[in-house]
Amino acid sequence: MTKHAYSYAVLQYRHDVWVGEALNAGVLMFSESARFLKLKARTGQGRLAQAYPDLDHGAFRDAVKAMGRRFDRIASTSGLFLPSGGALEVGKKVLLPDDSSLSWGMTGSGVAIDPEEALNKIYARFVGRYDKTAGREPRTDEMVFETVRRKLELAELYQLVQPRIVKSKFASIQFKHTIENGALHIIQPVSFDSADAENMLDKAAKWAGRLQSIAELEGKVRPYFVTGKPSDHALMGQYDKMVALLKASPLDPIVMDEDQAGDLVAKIEERLH
Repeated sequence: MTKHAYSYAVLQYRHDVWVGEALNAGVLMFSESARFLKLKARTGQGRLAQAYPDLDHGAFRDAVKAMGRRFDRIASTSGLFLPSGGALEVGKKVLLPDDSSLSWGMTGSGVAIDPEEALNKIYARFVGRYDKTAGREPRTDEMVFETVRRKLELAELYQLVQPRIVKSKFASIQFKHTIENGALHIIQPVSFDSADAENMLDKAAKWAGRLQSIAELEGKVRPYFVTGKPSDHALMGQYDKMVALLKASPLDPIVMDEDQAGDLVAKIEERLH
């Protein structure tokens, strides 16, 4: 598997630019060899809301989303010819150094097979870890998968599970949990244990988009989503919508809650034989 060099820059928010106190608000990652450029950022909830109750969440969210769209446009319109330099240099093309509330802070670099996964880890390290509430850590995708793993072991199928890269003319996506038997069966855990309905939408849309990018492989790929509920009961309505969004994705995925892991594995077993 090819490893790609990447660099990143941390996006910081200053509520009072003259005081100088800054909170990490996002991470911009750039990998020229992987043709990857993406900003992952807060939406004005979590720690920012706690630190600055008078923060205009709507204005902050709109500003960050506008930045994200500009980076997306740079990535999509540049094609094979992404800007040269590191994440900070690319970031300055969109956010210039000035006296605004948003600015670039810490930078770093590394190598990764999957830049998206590396971005999520770096974001969790510098940004997401500060959003934990009441001493409880949100459940991760891999925590959700544990329920399925136990059922796969009981069905004597887990030994067949391997990570694989799925390639189409649009994308090359690494999946951690797949079983190949004629078709490629992809088991993707998706935890919606979030404190923010918008983050839930972003996550569901990301996976729907990934299936869209490999839709040409219909018949060769069979996706299964196992979902984890949010711990906040107030977000259950949003959870139901996100499950519906995943079900409407290309490639006709089977989508089940982790409570139905046994039924999900039974369907996989049925399709394998």
